[in-house]
Amino acid sequence: MISFFKKQFHLAPVFIFILITTMVLPAQAGHLSPEMIKEYSSMDPFSFILMEFGFIVMLALIGHMVSRQYQLPEMLGELMIGVLAGNILYWIDLSPVFYMLMHLGDASEIFKSIWTSNMSVADTVAHYFTPDQPETQEFVDRLSTVFTTNQSPGLILLGVALWIFSNFGVFFLLFKLGLETKTEEIINAAEPLAFLVSATGTFVPFFLGLGAGLWLLPEASTSMHIFIAAALCTTSAVATTRIFTRLNRQQSREARLVIHAAFLDDIFGMFFLSYIVNIVLGDTLNIAEIIALLFYSGVVFIGIIMLGKWLIRQLPELHQYDELHIRILLPIIVVVMVSWLADSLGIGIISSSFIAGMILNTMPDKEGLIKDLIVPLEKIFAPVFFVFVGMQVNLQLLIKPEILGLTIVFLIVAVAGKIAAGYVTRKNINHLAVGLGMIPRGEAVLIFISIGKILSVIDDTMFSVITIIVLITNFIAPWAINRLCAAKCHDDSFAVKAS
Repeated sequence: MISFFKKQFHLAPVFIFILITTMVLPAQAGHLSPEMIKEYSSMDPFSFILMEFGFIVMLALIGHMVSRQYQLPEMLGELMIGVLAGNILYWIDLSPVFYMLMHLGDASEIFKSIWTSNMSVADTVAHYFTPDQPETQEFVDRLSTVFTTNQSPGLILLGVALWIFSNFGVFFLLFKLGLETKTEEIINAAEPLAFLVSATGTFVPFFLGLGAGLWLLPEASTSMHIFIAAALCTTSAVATTRIFTRLNRQQSREARLVIHAAFLDDIFGMFFLSYIVNIVLGDTLNIAEIIALLFYSGVVFIGIIMLGKWLIRQLPELHQYDELHIRILLPIIVVVMVSWLADSLGIGIISSSFIAGMILNTMPDKEGLIKDLIVPLEKIFAPVFFVFVGMQVNLQLLIKPEILGLTIVFLIVAVAGKIAAGYVTRKNINHLAVGLGMIPRGEAVLIFISIGKILSVIDDTMFSVITIIVLITNFIAPWAINRLCAAKCHDDSFAVKAS
């Protein structure tokens, strides 16, 4: 670790400058005097937004460099640096900004209530919570100060702006995933066993998670139970591919099976998670309504893809346009309009941008303009999203014995459900290797629980628990495959080199 920071020492002045300016200014923003408010009122509020955006990008850069140094997925470094920075700034109470970020779900609900009711900010906060415990009363008082001080409009503007930046990360992340997902090729290349592994790895964790939630959280809402269970379902195809590639075993039978199953998981998982969001948003718990919604979602999902691909075929190839702006902006127009159409028809943000990517990957693009355009945007905004998610993980909640026990149980459910998927394979394939390869969770889960938190379906505690599970599964999967399977896997199919 020391040698790593020595190598990056030449960047220290930049980091120090950004760190000081982005921490001091928000701190001042939280304790403004009337004179200072008058002085700052003449300034463009966007300057503070840019400053905080620069701070988060700097954190993402540090997380990225640490990940590269230790050969970890970039997502892990960005997520961990967000957890670390967010909790430190929250504990020292540097600024109301970081308090609002940590409790973004409650803050967003209060913000919506303020706009949709005739009550004052203070009355809205008091009405939203029932302070029956001292801790709750302290929380209500603290959150009231965020919304009722002279600098509250600026804080709310800053919080909304950071949320928008992180949503750009979600949009470009899912669009890039859709762009790189050749659905027909994956389905045609995948053997029937991959479909079985994917389905088992989806439904077993779901029902195990549902049972664990009903047992451990009996007072939680049905929507919360469904959301928690769904969050444990998907596998990260990117993380899985990276694990086997690092071990130089991506061509083994087990690796090919796991990778195909993980990509199928990505495709059907996007639809499944969007479907769960629609169930929760519509408060649809009747069996007949759930089946009808499933049919409607499937028809819309397939219909938009078919319509989009038909429209793409009507367009000339991009390289035929002489004007560079047309070649760049045309794909963006298609992406935005398809995403809007999908979202307006009830597909949701998770599937809409993913569908847009799947449609656009059929557009003739010999020069790779679309990917060259999207990848830099994804590289900028996706890390912002991961840091933003990390800054909302409250470690103070996780150190409580009951919450720690809750985390362990759901972690066991998340791991056991995926390992079970490995045991539906043939006898001549290592079952444990397949199951372990399905363990890592990734971007889809983080996006899903972020939506759940904004919708107040899951609380701060479960948001933190599931985010930590995502981190842990990405650490234990490569270690387990490398260590535990080395002696048990057949040399001719999956010879893993133990380090």
